[in-house]
Amino acid sequence: MADVPRRRAASLGTLTFALGAEELRRRGQESITEARRRLDDLLARAGPDSVESFLEPLNRILVAARDVGLHGSLIFQVHPVAEGREAGRALSEASDQFFNEFRGRPDVYGRLRSLDLSEQDPPTRLGVEKLLREMRRAGVEKPAALRARILSVQNELDRLANEFNGTISSAARYVDVDGPQGLTGLPEDYLVTHTPGPDGKVRISTKYPDCFPVMSYADDPELRRRMLRELLNVAYPENVGVLAKILERRQELVRLLDYPDYATYAVEDKMTGDPAVVTAFLDRIANILEGPARAYTDGLLARKRRDIPDAARLEDWDARFWTPTGYYDTKVRQERWGVDLRSLRAYLPYVQVRDGLFSLCRELFGIEFRLDRDAEVWHASVETYDVVRDGKPLGRCYLDLAPRDGKFTHAAQFDVRTGVSGGGLPQGALICNILDPRTPSEDARMEYRDVITFFHEFGHLIHNLVAGHGRWLYTTQGAVEWDFIEAPSQLFEEWARDPATLARFARNPDTGEVIPAEVLSRLKESESYGRSSWALRQDSLATFSFELHRRDPMGLDASRLFCEVSLRRTGAEFNPEYHPAASFGHLTGYSAVYYTYLWSAVIARDLLTPFEARGSLTDPQVARRYVDEVLAPGGSWPAAELVRRFLGRDHTFDAFERWVLAGDRLP
Repeated sequence: MADVPRRRAASLGTLTFALGAEELRRRGQESITEARRRLDDLLARAGPDSVESFLEPLNRILVAARDVGLHGSLIFQVHPVAEGREAGRALSEASDQFFNEFRGRPDVYGRLRSLDLSEQDPPTRLGVEKLLREMRRAGVEKPAALRARILSVQNELDRLANEFNGTISSAARYVDVDGPQGLTGLPEDYLVTHTPGPDGKVRISTKYPDCFPVMSYADDPELRRRMLRELLNVAYPENVGVLAKILERRQELVRLLDYPDYATYAVEDKMTGDPAVVTAFLDRIANILEGPARAYTDGLLARKRRDIPDAARLEDWDARFWTPTGYYDTKVRQERWGVDLRSLRAYLPYVQVRDGLFSLCRELFGIEFRLDRDAEVWHASVETYDVVRDGKPLGRCYLDLAPRDGKFTHAAQFDVRTGVSGGGLPQGALICNILDPRTPSEDARMEYRDVITFFHEFGHLIHNLVAGHGRWLYTTQGAVEWDFIEAPSQLFEEWARDPATLARFARNPDTGEVIPAEVLSRLKESESYGRSSWALRQDSLATFSFELHRRDPMGLDASRLFCEVSLRRTGAEFNPEYHPAASFGHLTGYSAVYYTYLWSAVIARDLLTPFEARGSLTDPQVARRYVDEVLAPGGSWPAAELVRRFLGRDHTFDAFERWVLAGDRLP
């Protein structure tokens, strides 16, 4: 594969990042074939079965097969060459097919059910319970003919999901601007890296480091309008038909499994457990936020009328309806609180933010990150760190933070290798798009919102690393209920919003000036402004993803449903020229349960209350207890039980409601 540095391999077994596409395919397929052979050999052994003779070797087989899929999924999303990405996709689908077949095998199911677990610890019993439930949800108890059709549908769904996501990653849309004069309002360092081409035009892509500053700072509303249109039409119309097929196959799958709709199936193994719980939760959020969000929008319209007295409405490209920040939100924060987000970039060089984050992890959790300059990586810009806790190896992580053609376009933590006791250490990768690839990382400045994104994804990474030391695959971090999975990452964001934490690393390297304390204070206060509108938008997206999977997919127009839900939840007409469902990648990974973000946010706000009771978010005693009691167990206990142990009670809605309504004051 071209452009891949061939440096020392990092104990990744036979699947390394330097393999050519054909060799990667061959080795991956050999690994899956070996997993099938080992599984057949295990089943051929005579009983009686025990945890030691059956469950432990089965666990090793499943971990090995999962790691093939993890490696393939990562390569599919990050490799700089198309043939490498396609080889990664092939491995991902081969692993998916193995697990689809495995979950539908009655011989495995029967052997697992026969195990005597009466003397085993609760995590072992829960791990087996989760595995058996997953097999039942895959139709293992159905007749052979039905199992065969279920397997075919599952394999097709995996292929369609990869097609949907691959189209998003490869999609490229641009806006051309007539010279730098068309970029009035944008930061100076943005202008330095966005210069006119031979035709005198500046080309701006829909990649986040390009388009988000335009939506925040560009004085030209027409530029913002054009930029938003391209952003919300990425992967349209290519993915419209793919999404329709995904919805049809999901509906077929659940009908074969005797569920009324896919949403019911999707929530069954989550904390919510019942569609009625999800609907009531989303309605409650909307009822709380409808009035404050409207007042916030009215305030922004009033600010717009200072520029355009006869403005009748706030347009989509005027505020942060569909992007992390918006033009008039930014204006109000600057004028009311004196917070100039452009000037904050000077205090937020990437290297200092990263090292400040590492220092925080060392102080709070005893976790250290040690750079490995010789590690094998998939692209020269990737940083690799060996991670230790209290001097003991914890795992390994990779940071891939700049966009490039064909790369995953959002921000996420990808598992790279599964960590289990007696096996390998966990490995994870942060795949983000928060650094401008035209600027060396040592010179890069970050938007404040990107610092929060960095911390958010780092919360997932810490969860992955500390939870990857249990005994079973089905009790790792990956086995945590999916509507709890965002709580640790959302809690971690708060360290990026905490003035005391920011003061540690927010420094202008050119002048040595530390960001003034009063600026940090005003920044924190301004951060709460418009939070109700943000949360209501999340509620709208969650309602859309949920209702999309409760409707009959035949003839369903996803874009029209998006408009209907947006109007109902936010009161705003949605432009029918926009087709965000075509690039809504969460519809594959999260399917009907995008509500996870809000459900987790409610829990995260409550998890912060022990820190607040101690008067500091950087209290090491509470931080250690949080890691040990909430994160490290992974999926060894139900998420509600982990939260209950940490808080000493069930979580409540109170802290979230106080937080989300804190900043709703008219400017």
